[in-house]
Amino acid sequence: MNKLIVIVGLAFSLSVLAQEQELEPKWKTKARTIITSIVGESWGEKLLGPVPVLPAPEMKLPKIPIQFKKSTDVGSYIKLKKTSTEYDRLPSERKRQFDYKFLQELFLATRRTEAKDEDLSSWLNTLDQGGSREGVYQALVLDEVYAALENMEEIPKERLLDLSLKFSQRFLNQTFKKESLKKLNLYSIKRILSEKSLDLMEYYEVNNLEDLYHWYAIFSSEIAKDYAPILKTQIRQDQRVNFHLEWARNMPIQHIKSEFIIKLHIVMNALQFLE
Repeated sequence: MNKLIVIVGLAFSLSVLAQEQELEPKWKTKARTIITSIVGESWGEKLLGPVPVLPAPEMKLPKIPIQFKKSTDVGSYIKLKKTSTEYDRLPSERKRQFDYKFLQELFLATRRTEAKDEDLSSWLNTLDQGGSREGVYQALVLDEVYAALENMEEIPKERLLDLSLKFSQRFLNQTFKKESLKKLNLYSIKRILSEKSLDLMEYYEVNNLEDLYHWYAIFSSEIAKDYAPILKTQIRQDQRVNFHLEWARNMPIQHIKSEFIIKLHIVMNALQFLE
């Protein structure tokens, strides 16, 4: 008991040293150091509270222009070049394995059916010859198969509509009317939101790559916080915005776009069909 009285008195006497405040007053930091050295960290926290920690800096969305649809101006298509990434230096066969996995996920996320072997082989050859992942996606949602899916009679669930409205307002700076979206089905809504997002990502790709990385990172962090169980893989479930930012900085642009497409489609599928 006498030791405790001495410690409390020491902590009080050090209060006269308080002049500046950073994470905590300097007198408290000195008191915490002395108390911890005498009776351990637990008493330091009991008497002075937990050790303060710097809050993680909040990452803000980059500016989203009101109009970012592709124009007829040739200059608007001159994209910024990204330096070579670790992925770019992988052997061709290893890249092929990643592309194969991407195609499997893409078919399942967009059409909700597994890809046939002949489809995988054909599109894998397209990617081998320099085709883009974005181009494969656009081909899949503009063909007759997807057109048939968009013509299906299917009322979108309220939770799907809520996500669509929230996403479009926050990440596209656009406001849709819920009544208008109710006239569409899941497949139409997925395509429309993805196309508008790809237009915005291309705008960033032309003007500022860091804006593209930040936009993607914030989207990935927030979708993980809200729908982690749906996303399943550990990387996609990670809620740290800085983790997704560094991932984007270290991956090819096409991989950023394809990851965005698959995440959005997976979540929207689940909101429509999972009970």
